[in-house]
Amino acid sequence: MSFPKYPAYKDSGVEWIGRVPAEWTLSRIGSCFAERRQKVSDADYPPLSVTKNGIVPQLETAAKTDDNDNRKCVIAGDFVINSRSDRRGSSGVSPHDGSVSLINTVISPSERIYGHFCHYLLRSTAFQEEYYKYGKGIVADLWSTNYNEMKLIYLALPPLPEQQAIASFLDRECGKIDALIAEQERLIALLAEKRQAVISHAVTKGLNPNAPMKDSGIPWIGMVPEGWDVVTAGRVVRVISGFAFPSDKFLKYGEGVPLLRGVNVGVGKLRWDDVVYWKRQIDDGLDIYELKEGDIVIGMDRPWISSGLRISKIYKKDLPCLLLQRVGLLRSSKYLNSSFLMYQYSLPNLCIFLLRK
Repeated sequence: MSFPKYPAYKDSGVEWIGRVPAEWTLSRIGSCFAERRQKVSDADYPPLSVTKNGIVPQLETAAKTDDNDNRKCVIAGDFVINSRSDRRGSSGVSPHDGSVSLINTVISPSERIYGHFCHYLLRSTAFQEEYYKYGKGIVADLWSTNYNEMKLIYLALPPLPEQQAIASFLDRECGKIDALIAEQERLIALLAEKRQAVISHAVTKGLNPNAPMKDSGIPWIGMVPEGWDVVTAGRVVRVISGFAFPSDKFLKYGEGVPLLRGVNVGVGKLRWDDVVYWKRQIDDGLDIYELKEGDIVIGMDRPWISSGLRISKIYKKDLPCLLLQRVGLLRSSKYLNSSFLMYQYSLPNLCIFLLRK
């Protein structure tokens, strides 16, 4: 999307802001906002969650605390931001009165700031990056930014009417984009259902619509082609559980063999963006946990998620690697194709049956 140019620009002198329209002014956060530090109880001020989607009534999944009387007050219209770097992007103008945990910073905009413009400005990626630069902490990848540091950050502010116009424009355009995203998500959900139906029919009914059928005797399978055998998985599949490698001996990249953990098993594919390694020794007894091309692995912790069963096939590019505990290995015999096996185990009815067991 292209935007019309302003008649003149100026250098803000602030690295994260850059050039701005000539009539915009620069102000520190401390001169535009007041920190709200009032301590309240969540019995009087309902608990709120500070999320990447803004400020909402406390989520069921949120970590609860017994210190219910030691929370920060939030008044509708306040801007709230989680000060911890690992919660980057969790912020927004609150539409509710309520309370938040002390790790959050609560600021109230002055009359110079239009609240909805503030919501967009302080949630922008550029501001978030600048905000966490001011943080302090004891480890390299986790720190907090308190208000004493936050108030020093400069903002570029248009005149108030222009702030209102920008916020209205963003409401309209973001609303259009959100509607398109929702439409695409519905389409993806329908395609996923169709994909699952195709898989289910192929692995339980075959490809010949005119094949004579027989009752499998298994409720979740139903009728199958007459030429098919109905056997227990143990006759054609070897099941192996991973080894309990001690985490204090994990190695860094390049110092050993990758370990396949539950975090690496997704729905239909493996993720290798978070990997730990193990140093092999001669005669260490770990040969049984060596994965082979064609093996099928299942994540045993929360195996079924919203998008399906956490199951994947091992390919040559994934090797070598060793199997860690809480990951199950299915190794098919010569009578069963491994890809066919993975598709069978991906069926919702089979997943439900396994989880009930």
